[in-house]
Amino acid sequence: MEELNRSLFLLINASAEASLPVRELAVFLAQGLVLSVPLLLLVFWVFGDRRQRMIVLLATLSIVFALACNLLIRELWFHPRPFMLGLGQNFLAHAPGASFPSDHASGMFAMAFALILASLRKTGGVMLALALLVSWARVYLGVHFPFDILGGCLVGLFSAWLVRRSMIWRQLDQRLLALLEGIYHRLIPMGRQGS
Repeated sequence: MEELNRSLFLLINASAEASLPVRELAVFLAQGLVLSVPLLLLVFWVFGDRRQRMIVLLATLSIVFALACNLLIRELWFHPRPFMLGLGQNFLAHAPGASFPSDHASGMFAMAFALILASLRKTGGVMLALALLVSWARVYLGVHFPFDILGGCLVGLFSAWLVRRSMIWRQLDQRLLALLEGIYHRLIPMGRQGS
């Protein structure tokens, strides 16, 4: 499996002769596109109705749970980044550390799957496409292996599914949302208009 992971990485990773415009686009995808997640959550919360705020709650919890899972996985199994092994080309400054699973992939896929599970299939589909672009860019630039991305995708899917099932099953979603909306309305009185 490790040989396949490395072979796929070398197939996707940018060569030393890769064009500067493509590398700059990849850097934007790898770093800037991730900002679409908090931006979309903020728009849904501020301008959305109660159902959209519920989706923000479930998506946020899915992302947090996915990132917590990643911490646990890294404690149990350390896998170095490609540049730590002297493999391929690295075009994105990154601290050395565990690469599996990818936090960027986990968070973006958790968001996408949370939206899809909440029946926002078009928005979730767009977020899924953005997650794939970010994932490709991070491998292309040399900071992740393809299996890091696959692991992140699976962690994101599992997190979104588990959060949705557990919150709805225990009806914690309604109580937690009511609490957060109460805090929001006290802090920002204009927040009542979107309710």
